Amino acid sequence: MLYHGSVVDGLTTIWAKSKSHTSDNMVAYFTLDRVYALVCCRKASENFVTMGPDKSGRQHYFERFPDQLKIMYSGKEGFLYMPISQEGLVRTGKRSFESLTDVPVILGERVDDVYEEILKEERAGNVVIHRYADIDPEEQKQMALSIRDGWAQGEFDGYSEFVYEHFSPLW
Repeated sequence: MLYHGSVVDGLTTIWAKSKSHTSDNMVAYFTLDRVYALVCCRKASENFVTMGPDKSGRQHYFERFPDQLKIMYSGKEGFLYMPISQEGLVRTGKRSFESLTDVPVILGERVDDVYEEILKEERAGNVVIHRYADIDPEEQKQMALSIRDGWAQGEFDGYSEFVYEHFSPLW
């Protein structure tokens, strides 16, 4: 099953307007990984994904500021969409698919509280959450400084306020 996570209700089409990770094209994204789709249920102004699979394919979510997961997802509604057809979708990774054209979708699932749903996935063993308090303080510091430098260079265009709000206290 392919998913596209969003905070927008009522979508009938996922537009090919995101920059591809594998080319310079604009694409519509989908994933086989429900947990990853849940993490994508956030506002564009919070475009901060700190999750990826290990060698075995199990997802790992790394908090990079205190209570990141809770702040970003608690009490927030999400929507998991599925493509009506897989025509035109190209596999670009083990679990990711892209389309160069807009993709008609149906609503597969409405999620009342994305945070609670991610915690259910953690309990089911589908994601390992590395909470900020459990991450080595030196790694915390290095990550905060790296983000500070990227923020100063304009790397977080479109969500720099979010980055400043959550990371500047760590600088």
